[in-house]
Amino acid sequence: MLLPDTADTITAQATPPGAGALAVIRISGLNAFKTAASFLRPAGGAPPHGVARLLAARDGDKLVDRVVAIFFRGPASYTGDDTVEITCHGSPYIIRTLLNLAVKGGARPAGPGEFTLRAFLNGKLDLARAEAVGQLIEASSAAAHRAAVTQAEGGLSREVAAIRESLVALLAQLEARLDDSYEEIPPLEIRAFARAAGAARERARRLSDSYAAGRGVRDGIKVVIAGAPNSGKSSLLNALLGYDRAMVSGSAGTTRDTLEARLEVDGFTVQFTDTAGFNARAASALEREGIRRAEAAIAAADAVLLVKDASIAETASDRRAERETERLALAGARLLRIYNKSDLPAGRRSGAGFRVSARTGAGLGRLKTALVAEQKKVFTDGAQAVVTSARHYAALSGAAAELAALPPVLRGKNPPLELAAEHLRGALEALAGLLGETAPEEVLAGIFGKFCVGK
Repeated sequence: MLLPDTADTITAQATPPGAGALAVIRISGLNAFKTAASFLRPAGGAPPHGVARLLAARDGDKLVDRVVAIFFRGPASYTGDDTVEITCHGSPYIIRTLLNLAVKGGARPAGPGEFTLRAFLNGKLDLARAEAVGQLIEASSAAAHRAAVTQAEGGLSREVAAIRESLVALLAQLEARLDDSYEEIPPLEIRAFARAAGAARERARRLSDSYAAGRGVRDGIKVVIAGAPNSGKSSLLNALLGYDRAMVSGSAGTTRDTLEARLEVDGFTVQFTDTAGFNARAASALEREGIRRAEAAIAAADAVLLVKDASIAETASDRRAERETERLALAGARLLRIYNKSDLPAGRRSGAGFRVSARTGAGLGRLKTALVAEQKKVFTDGAQAVVTSARHYAALSGAAAELAALPPVLRGKNPPLELAAEHLRGALEALAGLLGETAPEEVLAGIFGKFCVGK
């Protein structure tokens, strides 16, 4: 069995490990109150729901700590089961002792994400909202937090539920006619049916298309800085960050390895990677290895800043950098040409791209705005759901593909309604998997296994 036994009472620390002012310990399950009563005094009778109580935590006659305990009666709790949340002092000794007392009182240590798993299994959250809880904990930027909050509050689930509702209505029309052996129901209005199916497909496609930007919202936008040696790549990185992260020298070839740094731009995380220059005459083994690592970074980038020294004429190394970058960049990755050192007299004609100066800061604001432009588009509406999960993308893409197969089926005088119904069922099954209605145990175990213990 991949999933843990939900009949057990479980316990775990819900706050980060280590010493601190306070810590929170959770106990949840059928015997949560009995477990807590085994070491909290005064135990009393049935505890009031949702009321904070100052109690003494005791190991036999020994006082361990004075704690604040809140008792939640299921289903009006986070997990849907009886739950106790104990706030104690954040001493590792106190935390360890209270967890041991809870285990002695009948609980077992919770696994990763097991509290949220129970919330899902008890119908408190659908799977999309449950996944968003983990993303909310991991959010490291304003945009990632906003996307996770929207999903946790049901933004994506409502969008998917609306699509499913329209597909169920369409499937009902088909099934009624397939079951109508006496032909008492009027013939299907094919045009109206096709329009409604097309509208549902467009909604699913629009949601799935947001994944390209949504992945960058959640994980950060991977931006690689590439170009010829001494074009000012490291100087540009330092200027964008606002501090000296990379060593800079007037000698070509200072950077031999990749160097990473993160920056938040308008609420979005940007992960910069500075790389070795593409030297047309790379000779040493060290220089060739630096170029190989630069190539690997470009091949995984969401965007590449191809830096050119605008103060000199184009070089053989410039041409090699251009050629290799265009060859290696992912399909869909953006290539932004950067003409650096624009504060110096021009030595070449600048093409389409960004004229910047790492020395004066000219043009950097416009460049930063361009880096997060695609991510900003998905937040045109404050309540808009954004797909940030590959699993959700696959489900929505699968539903859209099933619906895309309908128009050819519906052509002709006597379209095969059985085949049309199969495509609708396929789309509905994909969406049901997104919300967790048909998710197998392997999928659930994989999702909740990534959560921290205590959530």
